[in-house]
Amino acid sequence: MLDSREQTVAEVVNTPDKQLIELFRDNGRQEAIDELMRRHLKRVRATVFQMVHNDSEADDVTQEVFLRAIRGVETFDCRAEFSTWLYRVTMNTTYSYLKRRSRSPVDFRSELQDPVTSADASPDRAVLQAELSTEVETAVASLSPTLRGAVVLVCLQGFSPAEAAEIEGCSPDTIHWRIHEGRRKLKRLLKEHLS
Repeated sequence: MLDSREQTVAEVVNTPDKQLIELFRDNGRQEAIDELMRRHLKRVRATVFQMVHNDSEADDVTQEVFLRAIRGVETFDCRAEFSTWLYRVTMNTTYSYLKRRSRSPVDFRSELQDPVTSADASPDRAVLQAELSTEVETAVASLSPTLRGAVVLVCLQGFSPAEAAEIEGCSPDTIHWRIHEGRRKLKRLLKEHLS
């Protein structure tokens, strides 16, 4: 038999996002907001990392995203999906962070991440994969924040252009242009690796 805390947690696990928001707003149920954050943490963190290219900075920005989201959940009007609103908070927080650090060069290397290589890759191949990964990360990091945001949301995170437009607060045509422009610049920057 489940104790009352385990039962409460079990109740929120399968509850839709909007109902969790209502539980938090109306009843102050902390486990509801905890569940919302648990559901979205991994993808928000991945999105932020793909924008800032640094583990510790991504952790800091992700924490700021969730603090802003928790503070702002009272103003969420439930007309859009919670995830759309949360990713808008994510992108706005990330853009603010990038603007604050704009005078500093992007440090995309992570002491916590090793390049992904297959177990049977030769040492030469592993070095080439690591070099290519570094080149791609450098190229993505060189894009303007809005172009990088469109590429990250649509190409790397799998949002549709319409969803990305809603997150970014612009038209789908603008997102299509940003993706086109981002890809064009990436092709130019990575031309020696693409031939």
